[in-house]
Amino acid sequence: MSITGTVTDTANNKKLQHAVVAVINKSDSTFLKFTRTDKSGNFSLNDLPVGNFLLMISYPSFADYVDDIQLEAGKPLALGNINLINKATLLKEIVIKQNNAMRIKGDTTEFTADSFNVRPNATAEDLLKVLPGIQVDKNGKIVAQGQEVQKVLVDGEEFFSDDPTVATRNIRADAVDKVQVFDKKSDQAAFTGIDDGEKTKTINLKLKEDKKNGYFGKVSAGGGLKDKYNNEAMINFFKGKRKIAAFGTMSNTGQTGLNWEDNRKYGGEDDDIEFDENSGFFYSFGNNNDFYFNGNGLPQAWTGGAHFSNKWNEDKNNFNVSYLYKKLNINGIDQTKTQYILPDTLYYMNQRNNNFSQRLRNTLSGKYEIQLDSSSSLKFTFSGYKGKSENNSDFYSEALNDKSQPVNQSHRNTSSESDEASFNSSILWRKKFKKAGRTISARVEQKFNDNDSEGYLDAVNDYYNTNGDIYQVDTINQRKYNHSKLFTLNAKVTYTEPLGKNNFLEVNYGYSNTTSSADRTTYNYDDGKYDKLDSLLTNDYDFLINTNAGGVAYRIAKKKYNFSFGGDVVNQAYRQVDNRKDSTIRYNRVNLLPKVNFRYNFKPQTMLSLSYNGNTQQPTIQQIQPVPENNDPLNVFIGNPDISPAFNHRFFMFFNDYKVLKERGMYVNASFNLTDNTITNSNTVDKQGRREYQSVNAGTTYNYWSYMGYNMKIAPIKTRIGLNLQANGSRFTNFVNEVQNITNNTNYGLGLNTYYSIDNKLGISLRGNVNYNTSVSSIREDVKTRYWTQSYNADIYIALPYKFDFNTDADFNVRQATSVFDQNRNVLLWNASISKRLLKEKCNLKFSINDILNQNIGFRRDIQSNFVSENTYTTLRRFWMLSFTWNFTKNNAEVKKP
Repeated sequence: MSITGTVTDTANNKKLQHAVVAVINKSDSTFLKFTRTDKSGNFSLNDLPVGNFLLMISYPSFADYVDDIQLEAGKPLALGNINLINKATLLKEIVIKQNNAMRIKGDTTEFTADSFNVRPNATAEDLLKVLPGIQVDKNGKIVAQGQEVQKVLVDGEEFFSDDPTVATRNIRADAVDKVQVFDKKSDQAAFTGIDDGEKTKTINLKLKEDKKNGYFGKVSAGGGLKDKYNNEAMINFFKGKRKIAAFGTMSNTGQTGLNWEDNRKYGGEDDDIEFDENSGFFYSFGNNNDFYFNGNGLPQAWTGGAHFSNKWNEDKNNFNVSYLYKKLNINGIDQTKTQYILPDTLYYMNQRNNNFSQRLRNTLSGKYEIQLDSSSSLKFTFSGYKGKSENNSDFYSEALNDKSQPVNQSHRNTSSESDEASFNSSILWRKKFKKAGRTISARVEQKFNDNDSEGYLDAVNDYYNTNGDIYQVDTINQRKYNHSKLFTLNAKVTYTEPLGKNNFLEVNYGYSNTTSSADRTTYNYDDGKYDKLDSLLTNDYDFLINTNAGGVAYRIAKKKYNFSFGGDVVNQAYRQVDNRKDSTIRYNRVNLLPKVNFRYNFKPQTMLSLSYNGNTQQPTIQQIQPVPENNDPLNVFIGNPDISPAFNHRFFMFFNDYKVLKERGMYVNASFNLTDNTITNSNTVDKQGRREYQSVNAGTTYNYWSYMGYNMKIAPIKTRIGLNLQANGSRFTNFVNEVQNITNNTNYGLGLNTYYSIDNKLGISLRGNVNYNTSVSSIREDVKTRYWTQSYNADIYIALPYKFDFNTDADFNVRQATSVFDQNRNVLLWNASISKRLLKEKCNLKFSINDILNQNIGFRRDIQSNFVSENTYTTLRRFWMLSFTWNFTKNNAEVKKP
């Protein structure tokens, strides 16, 4: 067999002489035959065998050309003109394969979905797993080109939220036309055209045109022993740029409950925790910790939502809105064993907690964006929720001295019910001027959070003398009311001015007003009623901050590098008001908040980023309100109105190097955080084991973390391997019985993973991680905590005959015992399933068993300032389930009129 063709440079309209033309075996990537082009750019390869091969053409200063070819008996292959692209235009567009299986445009890598084989009814997540340079773990976390993917868009828009697993697990692979992987610029950079170096690794799923006029979705129902169920449904309607989606889930297996990924998936906006540079506050509006399920307890979860989005008027108008319903019930029992380190002794605490909690929330969020003209736009956003929560706990605890003799015992019941509400909104106006780089933008936003709760505390505490006899008993029976509010109004104007070709000046001014209030009222039980006010536990407090901030930054934005430096001068006026005592504290502070950023692009997919920024950290109203909080009578927190803000210095480094064609990547992350005037705790523990603590300022503390990863593909054996190293540490200061305590913690880790696959027939994933932890406190340097933890995982998929599929995974966790925690906590968690594809593979019948060996143990070990603790808790153990899934789709492709 023979192949002929002509290699040309169409940009300069000339033929390319001496280009290398090679035929490569697809099975092992070895060269079969090669030649060079003649003066006219022509080539000919003869005496080739029949079969499927790769054709690769190389020429100095030009991008390599790679294409699949098929040689058939008696049919010479004439390829005609083959166009190569000069590397000078590499950032404009590189066509890697003639059939457009993969294409690079600048920092965007684009894959044609139909060029990669996946199983029928596969999800977009299954599609991503077979794309070069993309890895997806069992939790849905996506790493592309060495970086974690933060956003997955559908046709350029968020799908329910910015969580990647929403789209990847609910969009079908056969609905996807293109998969685009790129570094998304910040909104400000996209608007001004000035690259600020801020990038977010993003995947965009472009849907096929015929899929944009129809619907698709799935319905799944499952049940099994013991009383387990797992049901979900989702439907997506598309018509052009109008999208309507709805979903619902109901489960008590923990698989579709509100764990970390589902909390982000169905939680609407990602603004639940937000840092405001001007005020120095961390705001928590969503309070989504109430919906966080980490495996502690037995969950029952209900979620549901609807989404609508549309673009019209040539995309000048863009609107989307989402509604979300969440309900989570958790029943559980947990036990905690703690070693406390004091300057002159040790003591131990054993605790048991039987708990039931219920959380319910309705959330509505949306945005409307309008392009006013060719140079200006207006954007409105809002999000709000109303919810309820209930919590009932039965606690038992005992404290022992270093000779294991009893110090105290406590039995208490707590209950609470609360109503919560939140509403956040913003308006953003932006305008570009005729001169490139000259822009102005103005933003106004408000944030409101309200929480109203009522609860009861009923406790009996016994105290022991040195002979082991009870010598004192105190009882507490109280009714508590807590009402907290937070309101913030922010406004900011930013102006950018070009100074020459690649130099820019940015000037901004911001104003912020934050008002937080906390009203706590406690009544003691007396003569059948809760009507005796406890003045020591009652307080009404307000904390107000007025902030004026002005800033300037200078930026150099070139093709190879981006450098900026500047800062803000912040003037803050504080007012602390104790309404019960009718007293007010006023004070002012001025801070300089510097910023430096540097990003260097060595070449496409290879970059180095360095940054530093300084900011203040304000105390919360809970930390300054001067009233005891005795929900745990043996551990009482007292606010301190005299603490002052801390100042954080944050250094960050990121390096990434990725070879697209070789599928080899290396990345390094490192961060160092230094805090001056740290806000920490001062702990006082008396001889009865009662602990009081409050926030105070200390000296300088620091923490650091670093992570390095290397991954590559070994094409001949169809295997990907990866290696990672990590090193974390901290130096933390607190006070124990008026003695300063400095705690040094370290953690070192090594991980290895490998993945082997054969098309859609077999997949084997193996992972292993080893970690070493140490902790030592200055108040007792002779008491050292050191231990190893190890985790090993195997995940296997096999496609069996007759459309059967088999999956099994096993996690083996090894937790080294210590002198304090001497019990065996090692666990082998083994799961397996077998499924059958039915009805033209639109349906799936699946039988699965969770925790086959019934060994699962809820486990967590923590190292803090002057104590270490081990927590074990109720968690899901062995159960089996039979489930049925139906995938449906209907396309209404529009017929073009003649």
